[in-house]
Amino acid sequence: MKNLQSAPSVSVLTEDDLREIQHVRKYGAPDVYINADEAGWHPWVNGLMIKPYRYETMNGTSVFVLWAPKATVLGKHRHRGVVTGVTVQGEWSYFEYDWVAHKGDYIVENPGTIHTLRMGEDAQVVYTVNGSIEFFNDDDSLRNIMDVFSFIDLYVKHCERTGQEVDKRLFY
Repeated sequence: MKNLQSAPSVSVLTEDDLREIQHVRKYGAPDVYINADEAGWHPWVNGLMIKPYRYETMNGTSVFVLWAPKATVLGKHRHRGVVTGVTVQGEWSYFEYDWVAHKGDYIVENPGTIHTLRMGEDAQVVYTVNGSIEFFNDDDSLRNIMDVFSFIDLYVKHCERTGQEVDKRLFY
């Protein structure tokens, strides 16, 4: 890898820029680096595993990798906020759509749509989930609602069960 740390020797920032940077340092949230190899997986449902990267409690956003070690289905659900996904490996789709996502593919799910996720063996997708997810029973009755705090609860319970320390860098 080439040296990425070279920087200009003379700054062209204005006094206003420098003053603003001081506010960022004083009031802004710190930048965070999460090493993918060190971030742990924890179980969710139907054999799916989650690797959490970010839980934004102020706006209800969760960012995580969803991994299917074996082919599986996540039940019928509806998002109440926008969800985006980037396929890291494998393939996945929804029963209700005619496309199949492959490595590198990007999707946007808009609020209100109801669909049923199916993931192929060893598929991994990075999802950014805004707002809540409503899960439905086979008769279309509401089974469960999850939001950022539900995903935090899954993560914290896993840490408690396994004796791991909760990674506070995940919370904003």
